[in-house]
Amino acid sequence: MTDSSACILQDLYDSEINFTIITFWDAGFEIKLGDELNGFAATGRVNNFSEAVEWLRIRTLEQYPESGFAKAHRRSP
Repeated sequence: MTDSSACILQDLYDSEINFTIITFWDAGFEIKLGDELNGFAATGRVNNFSEAVEWLRIRTLEQYPESGFAKAHRRSP
């Protein structure tokens, strides 16, 4: 069985799409798509790790629709 969260994070990395997941106990997860040097395309906060990974997947599809990541992870309607 493959861990889909790990696959999504690895595919972001392989596609050269930067992201940050910051945790602090009892404060949820802060997520950023992008980096400090080039700026952040999106930022958000969620309650758990699964939501953080799904947030990254959705925002990457929105912000980088022509990326290799988007082509591999776009879901058909």
